[in-house]
Amino acid sequence: MAPVQGILQLMAIHHALAAPLFLALFLTLPEGGAVKAETIRLTLKNGDTINAELVPDESSEERKVVIHPQLGRLEVSRDAIRPEPTPPAWKSSISAGVIGNKKDGDDDVTATFAATSTYKKDGDKLSLKGGYNYNTTRDGNEPFKVQTNKGSATVRYDRRLSRGLSLVTLADYVYNGTNEASVNTVKGAIGLGVPLINTPSTQLTLSLGPSFQWGNGGSDCDTDSACGRTYPGASFTTELDWTPNPSFRISLDNNFSALAASELKPTNSFGATIKYFPSITSGMFTSLQFLSTYNSIAKPEIDNTVNGQVGIEF
Repeated sequence: MAPVQGILQLMAIHHALAAPLFLALFLTLPEGGAVKAETIRLTLKNGDTINAELVPDESSEERKVVIHPQLGRLEVSRDAIRPEPTPPAWKSSISAGVIGNKKDGDDDVTATFAATSTYKKDGDKLSLKGGYNYNTTRDGNEPFKVQTNKGSATVRYDRRLSRGLSLVTLADYVYNGTNEASVNTVKGAIGLGVPLINTPSTQLTLSLGPSFQWGNGGSDCDTDSACGRTYPGASFTTELDWTPNPSFRISLDNNFSALAASELKPTNSFGATIKYFPSITSGMFTSLQFLSTYNSIAKPEIDNTVNGQVGIEF
């Protein structure tokens, strides 16, 4: 009966999580076959710019035909257009922060580190993320006590299958040395992704698919029924990157999973990062990061972290 119950649970999980993805797929389909006019920006070699609606049926690689609000129909040859600079395929960043505090004889020291690297070319996107957070405190002359000792590493690969669909694979490792159960947690998922928004300033992708989770380690692992076991499930992921202006960048990602154990076991991780670039040409930035984790098969179940860092993007 246990395998049958597990299969029925997985079917229920997929049914519940599939609704948002199918709705997103429906919303991305064109209505009634209508084609929305695309507004493009052309920069000419003499420095002038043209913002107009592209006429795709009359345009080619050699010339662009556009409809300008004031000038009307224009034909611009490729020789007159300034070539767009090719962005580098790899973009990376590293950041760190150290905070020390001494008050009334009590000591508090926090150190954080984060690194990201992203590869984008044609229909491929590879994202690598890692971070570490350490905090120790001391009351008076007592020995230092570790309050936070955790790190994480994430690998995500998106492969575009069509204009509105992509294949998504995800692997995530989390270490939390202060947990009583599931000090080490490994998650994996594969599924389909829908890019709801894909503009130079905003990218929003939803993905859904089967997943698994394994946890082990900790002083209570031997007595915890969930520790040391692998659970299948389903995962629903949201990823948002928004650049409201060149000086600010906001990244949000949320990963919700429902695991098929003896009873339904939900897990959720939410991360938010705000970066501020005082000079957009130097690559230096300051960042504020927030991470909230709920893991129903770990002890403790809830863990939140907020930190500030200084870093460089290259």
